[in-house]
Amino acid sequence: MSISWKNTDEALQDFVSILVCGKCGFKPETPVRLTNCGHFFCYDCISSVAKCVKCEIPVQPSEIKPDTLIMNLIQNCDIIAEVINKRDLWDIADKHSSTAENTISATIHTPKKQPYINTKRINKPNPKGETPLHVFCLKRETEKVKHHLLAGANPDTRDNAGWTPLQEMISYGYYEICELLLNCGASVNMAGYKNRKPLHEAVKNNRVEEIKLLLRYNADKNVFDEYGKKPIDYCKSEEIRQLLMDTPQSKPSKDLNQSLNKSIYARDNKIVVLASNLKHENQRLLGLVAAKHKLKILTTYRQNVTHVIVETNEQNIAKLTLDVLFALVHGNWLLSSQWIRLAEDTDDISDMDLELFEVSGAPTYGIPEKSRQNTMCGNPRLFYNCFFYFALQTNTTYQIDDVRLTKDDLIRLVKEGDGTVLTREPHPEAIETRGIPFHIASDSSHPLHGCTHYVIYMPGKGEPVIKYNMPHIKTLPLIWLIECIEKFSFVSPADLGL
Repeated sequence: MSISWKNTDEALQDFVSILVCGKCGFKPETPVRLTNCGHFFCYDCISSVAKCVKCEIPVQPSEIKPDTLIMNLIQNCDIIAEVINKRDLWDIADKHSSTAENTISATIHTPKKQPYINTKRINKPNPKGETPLHVFCLKRETEKVKHHLLAGANPDTRDNAGWTPLQEMISYGYYEICELLLNCGASVNMAGYKNRKPLHEAVKNNRVEEIKLLLRYNADKNVFDEYGKKPIDYCKSEEIRQLLMDTPQSKPSKDLNQSLNKSIYARDNKIVVLASNLKHENQRLLGLVAAKHKLKILTTYRQNVTHVIVETNEQNIAKLTLDVLFALVHGNWLLSSQWIRLAEDTDDISDMDLELFEVSGAPTYGIPEKSRQNTMCGNPRLFYNCFFYFALQTNTTYQIDDVRLTKDDLIRLVKEGDGTVLTREPHPEAIETRGIPFHIASDSSHPLHGCTHYVIYMPGKGEPVIKYNMPHIKTLPLIWLIECIEKFSFVSPADLGL
């Protein structure tokens, strides 16, 4: 029996007629909104104009902002069209554009004239680490939240305590703002305070409607907080337990945030590229690319590095170096030098799909992508909730395979991985901090599941006489730490014959 989608078809077509570009009348390509009047267009249709083609209000380049809401709606319309097998959705959208007002303002009730917002300071935090968007969320000023989101405010910032706007709105039960944040690109699985995700917070605070909202946006039910607990572990009622158990977990879709992050541009447009051991010709070309696209280039790793460019072999495998270790532990983009040549011939590198240039292995296959996605999802880095003491000499250089490291290098690596470095060797009976490393929280059978303290040494002269092998503290060789970073996981000591 075939299913008739007549009503859905008509409703979808009417809605699509609202979403078409205000100038060309077709499906918006790279949709942007004019923050001074609220109208939206394709980027190419409006990028060089001096005034809005709809209302003739003067336009400054700084007032043209990417419209994440429109992009989300377009993606959802395409999904519905695929379900109902409608193949000509956007081909005939322009036929309806004359009878429908081209503005999403009617959909989200946004006034045509929005208040002035200083976009250069839109994500600047106050002393508490709260951006203006965060502050307006806490004050429950929905209209101002809406205006800031439309102007390009980052919905996934954290304050000094680690709270994201969505996590905090979930805890207060501000449903309308939660829905608005999600509609405008807030990550449904972004980790916040105590590494709790929004779904953790909703369950913990018994917010039934917010739980349903998050599940509709495909919130992950199998994530862990810093205590190794899933959302269901915080259930206070059988209703919520059944809701979590009965709702199927669909495969995560490629959301807008992931699409945007494929660009070399970060949310704040501050791009810092590390040129790591590049050939002379590639170094010269990268200098030209940096001048053309206004990128900052470094030759040594710093905390503000966002992308690391390296040489690779024919299999797109990079050699393990100290720079690569930093990129893996931090979750940076690790790109092949092939990106440089294409960037030289590209007018706008924000259109480039960086996954095409991502290093396949360094040298372990798939690890660069794994570490980057971990950061993009807002998860803690590799050594979160772990404590390290280095039983090493300060002025000695240690070598693991081809990588040469000092004690200071190792301290920086651990700190970049969200770990804590101890200045005194921990005593097993004096350790009060107990927990579960985030990245093995789901595997209770892992030999390091409850181990948070590690004494790292180099075998040979000067190694510790007493070596701990207790559930919460272990003494392990330096090669174990490097293997963990290389594989972006907690390697079982048994795998190294320990």
